[in-house]
Amino acid sequence: MSRTGSCLCGAVTFTAEPMPTMQACHCDMCRKWGGGPYMSTPCTNAVFEGPVTSYASSEMADRGFCATCGSHLFYFAKAAGIHAVPIGLFDDQSGLPFKAEIFIDDKPDYYEFANKTAKMTGDQFRAKYG
Repeated sequence: MSRTGSCLCGAVTFTAEPMPTMQACHCDMCRKWGGGPYMSTPCTNAVFEGPVTSYASSEMADRGFCATCGSHLFYFAKAAGIHAVPIGLFDDQSGLPFKAEIFIDDKPDYYEFANKTAKMTGDQFRAKYG
């Protein structure tokens, strides 16, 4: 089921089909990018309209942001063709339970989620998604 959303300033809008889950990424790049874990939902058929700029943060992925307000829009896993869209950008954030944590071996010790989640190391993530 398709959902809509936008960046902070509204210049970028999108539609995407979220998978029924929300995840947190603890990798160094995500924490540098946003100041904490990257809370997102993997999406298919994501279409972004407006002033989108992307940055090739690695051979595996691009990161997109709004060229006007700087909102983080997506992490795009090139091999899988999946956009991980920040949960907070969706107009409707319901029904996407927190189920997974990735790059758990990079998580600093100053925070811990109470939710019971599946945990994947960086090596496990790279082996599965490219």
